[in-house]
Amino acid sequence: MYKGLIFNSTTVLALKESEFAAAVGQRNIRLAVASNHGRTEVQEKLEQLGISVDAIVAGYDLSRWGEHRKPDPDFLFVAAAKMGLDPEDVLCVVDCERDRSACRAAGMAFEEYVPGGMNKLVSMLGENPPAPEQALLTEEFPTPLTGIMGIIVGDTVGSRYEHHRTTDFNFPLFPPRSKPTDDTVGMLSIARWLMGERTRDKLVRSMVQLCNAHPRAGYSHSFAHWLRSPEHAPYGGNTNGSAMRVGAVAWAAQSLEEAVELAKQTAEVSHNSDEGIRGAQAVAAGIFLARTGRPKEEIGRYVAERFGYDFSPSVDEIRRTATHAYNNDVSIPQAFCCWLQSATYEQTVRNAVSLATDADTIAAIAGGLAAATPGMEIPLEWAEKVMKMLKPDLREIFVAFCKDFPQVPGSMC
Repeated sequence: MYKGLIFNSTTVLALKESEFAAAVGQRNIRLAVASNHGRTEVQEKLEQLGISVDAIVAGYDLSRWGEHRKPDPDFLFVAAAKMGLDPEDVLCVVDCERDRSACRAAGMAFEEYVPGGMNKLVSMLGENPPAPEQALLTEEFPTPLTGIMGIIVGDTVGSRYEHHRTTDFNFPLFPPRSKPTDDTVGMLSIARWLMGERTRDKLVRSMVQLCNAHPRAGYSHSFAHWLRSPEHAPYGGNTNGSAMRVGAVAWAAQSLEEAVELAKQTAEVSHNSDEGIRGAQAVAAGIFLARTGRPKEEIGRYVAERFGYDFSPSVDEIRRTATHAYNNDVSIPQAFCCWLQSATYEQTVRNAVSLATDADTIAAIAGGLAAATPGMEIPLEWAEKVMKMLKPDLREIFVAFCKDFPQVPGSMC
């Protein structure tokens, strides 16, 4: 029994058929339109037809680079995620071979559009429970200056400098279009998983649903393919994607070894290489040890020895010689050195961004380490600005995680 329907800009006319439309409304069926046409064009057509849907996925929605035409299966995965549903709970209504092929590639069920004959779908519809009230979003919640907010703030500060690199330590803060990116979305998808049943299947579902619901967050091509494939098979990734998303693990774990084990689980669903797993474990271990009060120098020695990194280069040396590689064996030392050689959160993040490498991710990792370190709290103005930038669904997960896993004593979270 299907809980969601995906149409194209033509088959959406099925919602004009009375019996079918009534059943959709009564059972709270989620609705989406996926189209290669522009969002404005699709929206105008729906308004003319008097049809309302929960989500529109149009040409520009899937690309951070401005490419308007993407593989059709991508649209279907994103549409399902924006409805808050798994692909197996969605039925696509199609009218051409291109749509049929897209559904087959995505592993999604489909039915042919027959004008005037869509009441046949009524028996295939399930029922969704009413949406819960968004209490978390309306109540007052103090902006934390520690915890996973350190990752989100670092990510946001660095977001405009990933592709506009700078070596200026005094770079302008929060230039236009600064925003939380894939580092934040990926980390919050893991935070959500940590609050529920911690199985591999639940982890994959959480990551796929939340990341696909934010398709323009800036994922790598490999990870985007993983998100929008039916199998979600690990692909041996060794990049810093496994490290940038792991931070919540360190705040949920009750011991160092639990943090390291959970980090392994979060990495290996996609980044199942030695480098991919070690990078995630190193960051989780570093944040866990910092938040439990171990001295920075001790943490640096422990992580370097256990996971095989060199944290001896100075930040200035890294800035002069750094490559733009995205693999963990390059990124982890960069982030740790920025933290180990800084006295404040601001200095840590400014060092990370001004390396002129993968600015948002290095700043997210380094910022996560700094915010976990007593005496290196996030500047209040930064935290409050970034808190307001979080989309409602991301903010809801963030607030729930802070409540489920209270941060270090004396913090605001």
